[in-house]
Amino acid sequence: MNQSDFVPSPCIRKCGLDEREICRGCFRSIDEIIGWESMNSEERQQTLDNCRQRREKRARR
Repeated sequence: MNQSDFVPSPCIRKCGLDEREICRGCFRSIDEIIGWESMNSEERQQTLDNCRQRREKRARR
């Protein structure tokens, strides 16, 4: 992965898992958190898209 492909972690240091094992801070699943370091940039971008969708869904509640 070169510098232009780098996708930073969405972690905002407000960790805490909900009942579905989704972080209340960054909205990653526990599997996404554990696997972040081994993901390539495409997988990381997909994870960020998943987080955005979860955040939007939670905001609509």
